[in-house]
Amino acid sequence: MTTKTNHADQRHNHRVDLPEQPRIYDAHSGKIIGELVNLSSDGLMVASCESIDCGSICQMRIPLIKGEQQVDIRIGTESLWCEDANDSGTYWTGFQIIDISPEDQLILDTVLGN
Repeated sequence: MTTKTNHADQRHNHRVDLPEQPRIYDAHSGKIIGELVNLSSDGLMVASCESIDCGSICQMRIPLIKGEQQVDIRIGTESLWCEDANDSGTYWTGFQIIDISPEDQLILDTVLGN
């Protein structure tokens, strides 16, 4: 028996949907991890073509729009859950931010309107 978890119940901060859904890159290899669906000051949800194992540690580079310019932030993350979106071949993965520089945190807070 599979138990569905309500991931919204696990969130501590409000998440913001990003209409542009930028691609997220592995900061080391440059490989595309997926597309950013929503973002908060301590986590994010990613849509990807491949399943991402729970507990995976990723160093991500995320291009964001701050004002009218594109800026990249780099964050360390850990995947907390991954689900196949209605057996569509697209996977939703929830990540917790575990490492971010003070400079990138300021950018993130600005993008989120904090």
